[in-house]
Amino acid sequence: MTRLVSAVLLGLSLVASVAAEPSPRFSAFFPFCIDWHDSKKRGFEEQAVVLKELGYTGVGHIWLDKLPERIASLDHAGLKLYQVTITVNIAPGKEPYDKRLKEYLPLIKGRNVQFLLLINGLKPSDPAGDERATEVVRELAELGKPYGADMLLYPHTAFWLEQIEDCV
Repeated sequence: MTRLVSAVLLGLSLVASVAAEPSPRFSAFFPFCIDWHDSKKRGFEEQAVVLKELGYTGVGHIWLDKLPERIASLDHAGLKLYQVTITVNIAPGKEPYDKRLKEYLPLIKGRNVQFLLLINGLKPSDPAGDERATEVVRELAELGKPYGADMLLYPHTAFWLEQIEDCV
């Protein structure tokens, strides 16, 4: 019974804290993967116009390729970059992430950008990767901190970080 009461109180406090002041940083609804799935193969400037016409306030971007161009196109259209998806490799002896990240982080300072971390390098859900993954994610979090970047674990089918349970 005590657990039930504790769970109910915790739930109510979470609902109250969420209801008290919604955060615009996390309440946005936006498309991503449009780099690959735009059937008309529009450039960033054209995509920004379409996004604005459809009422979106911004977009997510896949990988670090052409990130400066994406940011410039969004700025020009008055839109926001919400997320960037990047890959992380925890395989022994491999570079854990794209080194351009260090170069591009200053571009997102003050923009509250989230980085979705697709973690691979071992078989899906293999606990042998836990220690290395923790080390790399902490490193990325420290790199992003001065720029206001959040590093998010992104479970994805067939990746090492495949299930929500792998994140905890």
